[in-house]
Amino acid sequence: MTRDEAMRRVQMYDFAMEDTILFLDTHPTNQMALDFYNATRKSYMEAVADYEEQFGPLSAEDVNIENKWTWVNTPWPWEMEG
Repeated sequence: MTRDEAMRRVQMYDFAMEDTILFLDTHPTNQMALDFYNATRKSYMEAVADYEEQFGPLSAEDVNIENKWTWVNTPWPWEMEG
């Protein structure tokens, strides 16, 4: 999977979660929406883990800082191919 494909997968699940959150704001007891949110959140977390395993952390908060600051090891957004 390419970096772009992995990022699109993360973004897809993130969008679905955000959209479901908006629905749940007005329908907080809708079990189908709650189940969908839980399943989508699980898929989102897996997509993030897959992305970070292949391409590094998505945010500075996710950097492993045991030995050094690795956030700068991955390309900056403007350094990536478009």
